[in-house]
Amino acid sequence: MISKQTSQALAKGIEVYLAMRRDKKHEDYLKSKPQKKKNVISKGVNIRLAAIVKRLTDKNEAVKLVEKAKKAKNQTALMFQQQKYHNLLELLDADVVDSELSELRAEYLQFISELEAQHKPANWLDEWAIKAKDISFATHVAKLTHSSSKGSSILDTSLSSDKRYLTTNSLSAPEIDTASSNAASLPVADILKVEHEGCSVLDCLKAEHTSLFSEFTDDSEQIVEWVQGLKQAYDSDVKQSYFLSKQVFFPSGDQNYHLLLPLTSSSLAQALHNEHKQYFEDEQTKAREQRRNNKFSTTPVVSYPNKAKLNITGSNHSNASSLNGKRGGKITLLSSQPPSWKSKGTSYCDFDSKALYKTLSYLTKNEIKELKNYLKLLKNKELSDSQPTRAAAITRKVQAISHAFFDEVMIANTNEETNWTKASKLSLPYQLLFEPYRDDEQASAERLTGKWQTVISKDFARWLNKQLDEKQFKLGTIHLELWTKLFSQELRSFMAIQEVSK
Repeated sequence: MISKQTSQALAKGIEVYLAMRRDKKHEDYLKSKPQKKKNVISKGVNIRLAAIVKRLTDKNEAVKLVEKAKKAKNQTALMFQQQKYHNLLELLDADVVDSELSELRAEYLQFISELEAQHKPANWLDEWAIKAKDISFATHVAKLTHSSSKGSSILDTSLSSDKRYLTTNSLSAPEIDTASSNAASLPVADILKVEHEGCSVLDCLKAEHTSLFSEFTDDSEQIVEWVQGLKQAYDSDVKQSYFLSKQVFFPSGDQNYHLLLPLTSSSLAQALHNEHKQYFEDEQTKAREQRRNNKFSTTPVVSYPNKAKLNITGSNHSNASSLNGKRGGKITLLSSQPPSWKSKGTSYCDFDSKALYKTLSYLTKNEIKELKNYLKLLKNKELSDSQPTRAAAITRKVQAISHAFFDEVMIANTNEETNWTKASKLSLPYQLLFEPYRDDEQASAERLTGKWQTVISKDFARWLNKQLDEKQFKLGTIHLELWTKLFSQELRSFMAIQEVSK
């Protein structure tokens, strides 16, 4: 039996979630660049208001101060944008009359009114509950086999397992994924996953306990409609395959066979993803450093050699499932080869920066291709790459390439002895990259100049520009500066982790 207190807490959780969505949309309407559709301009309220103030007054310097203002620590992102809006209005005389200003203020007030109404729980559920048919809670997701598959995903609740095999049932507490045939419907899944003390909205629906919805309306028929709509996320016995699905004919004797439908276990893929993330945590970083210095560590060093990554989707990884979005659209594959002893290969001491970037070109060819295709798409459609959503997508793709760069640095240090860079062919900036703990006179002098990270960031940017360049697709200094900035941020973060683990 689900208590009244739990029902009220879940209802409050729904209200909090909707308030966060509302505030995010509100912030975006103030902060984003103006959008023009069918000769109607919307969004970008603060940018448009700043232009109006400059036109109506001679307070350009004051406007610039407002535009360059930084968010205070105690401010939310929305509060900061609202303050900008009011600060800009205060620069205008109270009796100023301007049609563009009046229209902007009226548009903004109407947007706020409509946004508030849309995100009242009853109104939101009226619109969104029916969309639960687009989602399903699953351990095995059809779209991970093919991103365009419309086959059914499966929630595996069986308990049988075999210790000889690594399967979903091997997990003590598998993460349940949210599969979707339409990514726009995923907010419904977020509502169903709202929980209080281990009990979720989905659990209430399964237990036929719907009193939490009484917090939003007294209309019993309206509640029934919400429940019927939301139940579609799990209460369906109809399963279907799809022509893009994989099929395996498994012989069963006497010229008969079973037709098997392999599905990727997103829950298992997520468990492996979480395991591999530990490699970059402080504890493992310190353990590897102790190992390089031939010192004892209470933490065993963990490594997974010969891993491979399978790219599942394009730029919007949540289109396949919510957990796929968290994994960045990649599934890690472990080597199934038996272990074998091999003599040590070519030493990294023979490496120079050219060899490093040549190796990086090979390791990141898929990531570079993905970035190149995305930039081409923006250019062909004449879309700005500085729009927040597109800029964030570009940042994520460059970060993926940067992480492969740092992976190679970590691998080199795992395979080489301490102070190996002194005898290497690497230039001094790259020696500090691989071994930031060196305290000899030459390394200390280079570190004091503070220029070595800039050298590496610019080298990386030039290398990336060269990888992306084509005859029909040329990148200039603007992109060169962008790659330098993005890589520099990742480099500082990487070095900070190394310093903390020292």
